[in-house]
Amino acid sequence: MKVKVILSAIVFGAATFAGYAQTGIQSGTPFGKGQDSIRCVQNLSLLASYAKQGDYKSAVEFFDLAFDECPASHVSIYQYGPSIVGWQIANEKDPVKKEKLLERLMSIYDGRITFFGNSPRYGKAYILGRKAGDYMRFADPKKDPLKENAYKWLSEAIELEKGANEASVFQNHFVLASNMYKAKPDAFKETYISDYLKVTPMLSERAASGDPKDTIYAAVKTMVDAMFAQSGVADCKTLDNVYGSQLNGKQKDKKFLDVVLALYRIADCEDSKVYFEASDYAHKIEPTAGSASGLAVQAYNNKEYRKAITYFEEAVKLESSNAEKSKLKMKVAAIYNTLNDYENAREASRVALNFNPSNSSAYIMIAHLYAQYASKIDDDPVIQKTAYWAAVDKLEKAKSVDPSSAANVNKMISTYKANFPPKAELFMRNITGDTYTVPGWINEKTAIR
Repeated sequence: MKVKVILSAIVFGAATFAGYAQTGIQSGTPFGKGQDSIRCVQNLSLLASYAKQGDYKSAVEFFDLAFDECPASHVSIYQYGPSIVGWQIANEKDPVKKEKLLERLMSIYDGRITFFGNSPRYGKAYILGRKAGDYMRFADPKKDPLKENAYKWLSEAIELEKGANEASVFQNHFVLASNMYKAKPDAFKETYISDYLKVTPMLSERAASGDPKDTIYAAVKTMVDAMFAQSGVADCKTLDNVYGSQLNGKQKDKKFLDVVLALYRIADCEDSKVYFEASDYAHKIEPTAGSASGLAVQAYNNKEYRKAITYFEEAVKLESSNAEKSKLKMKVAAIYNTLNDYENAREASRVALNFNPSNSSAYIMIAHLYAQYASKIDDDPVIQKTAYWAAVDKLEKAKSVDPSSAANVNKMISTYKANFPPKAELFMRNITGDTYTVPGWINEKTAIR
């Protein structure tokens, strides 16, 4: 009788222990139950230990066990998993096995979304961004040449977290968008423009945050702007067709209007009626350098030159970039030149140089003014020609700050030198020595040639 009881107890105990030992997958719990729970913890520990050392070969076994048996146990499975499987892909020669490993890699990110996708800092958008990055790195270009899967994941990440995404999300997203536009321009044109309009305000906002860590967003925005400009998609007719009808419904949408204005400037479409309307709407909401510039161009085209100057000067005050301020002041200088107001044209050029000493256009403009209005410095025709000395000084300065301007500037120098006053005439006027101050409104010291 006792033997039967003992045997029954042994059988019951064994059955109970076997029923208690379950993996996390089997039990629906993070770590599993019984012995399998202990096994999960051990595998997690060994996985982390080998992965931290970069010994991915040894880590593979423990990662596989942890991921397959207790995937909800700890986020470290997903922190180390991509590096481990990525190492396997990089070292695998068989294309079929590579494809299986890629599927495995993608399932790691899917698992992280399932079990840890609600993390406030490293949530679904973050995971999708990393998933897309690895897909772009490892996917077979023959099977998905445009990496359209990655594009979809990145688009979703941007919708979910907007500007809070990593900078790489925006960079990868726009690289893929650009490739898709190149491959199928007619089908993808509006989506491509829409993508640009969507990400640009987010990048601008992050770049202007003041956080040193966010400077990378400014670099990405520069890249995005350059890629978009080089794509050729932003021709004036296309922009008018896409945005002309949208303005009426977005007259008070400042973010939309600001991006449209930037888009038209990149495409050099500032003569467009749509650009003027957008500038007007944006300026009424909150004046910006972009909206003021748009109104200035409109006024200039209407030959309202003084009004154009006023708007450009307002744009200078609103603009934060010194390089852009310099360009705006040169537009003011050009208008003053149109009005034959040479002294104010020179002053605007000098201010442009204060903002950007490397602005060769400012030196060229002053040289042009000296040559064009040489007759205003004196009644004597020989004295008037000394203005060309000062003009050549400015042209030489233009070349020194911007060597790329040398070809055009050298042509101007040759023309101006031909107008230098004859030495005999200079002697008759007692203009001798090494230096001379050009009189009149120019009033600059120069070398006697």
